[in-house]
Amino acid sequence: MALPEDKKPVYDERVNAILQGLAEGRSRDELAVAFGHKNYKSLDIYMRRKNFAWDRVRQTYVPEFSRLDKESIQSGPAPSAKVANVLSFFEKEEADPRVIAKQLGFSDHRELADYMKGKGYEWSSEKKNYIRKFGLVDKKSDSAADEEKLVVLPDPIKPQVDSVGYVNEIEATDLMRFLPLLEVLEKNKDKLYGLILPGLEEGKVPRYMVPGNLITKSVHMPHTLDYLVREYAREKNISQRDIFQVALIDFFRQYGYEREIDTLLGER
Repeated sequence: MALPEDKKPVYDERVNAILQGLAEGRSRDELAVAFGHKNYKSLDIYMRRKNFAWDRVRQTYVPEFSRLDKESIQSGPAPSAKVANVLSFFEKEEADPRVIAKQLGFSDHRELADYMKGKGYEWSSEKKNYIRKFGLVDKKSDSAADEEKLVVLPDPIKPQVDSVGYVNEIEATDLMRFLPLLEVLEKNKDKLYGLILPGLEEGKVPRYMVPGNLITKSVHMPHTLDYLVREYAREKNISQRDIFQVALIDFFRQYGYEREIDTLLGER
């Protein structure tokens, strides 16, 4: 479902200037004065009228509404006839994967599992059937997880308490100003672990399960880039489709469509 016109973010000259100012590190109060507002609250009101909301983690304004309809994404397209047959067979009591695989023309239950995985489904022990999956796929094996180094973080800083039991107000205030930064660190802790521990995430390409039917799209590019794509796919043993999918997701996250990608991957 397309976003109604009255809900779409309006990128007029002032909105762009405000977003640019925030990206350069200027505060809302500074920008409010520059544009003739009394304080940042007036700036918030203006941005809300343009369908933006303040994101205190990212410390900027983001579109208030996603361009994607989350409900339609979660329901997704109707499964193919073969997928529907698999789901139907497993709905029966005491369904045997080996028997079902033979009945549906698979060599064994492993081939059936690979087929369903390729169609965007994963096995649910709770439902005893396959369910549609989307979002970031964790390719890490159990053995790899066991070998992972444990990161020991220091104990959180505790405000000093005097003999009467009152927290030192100055120190508590100093700590409060770091809350936005701590929230950003918490949100990106997995990426930070990869930077702190050399080799832990080195060369690992994220894999995403994106809902929707597959389509063919022709794109013209320099032969030099095409060569790099093919070489990377061969070297890392991943498909070219995965490369372009990851590239587009990262591009949209970085250049203004983070909310839409979070909606698409079920992270909102």
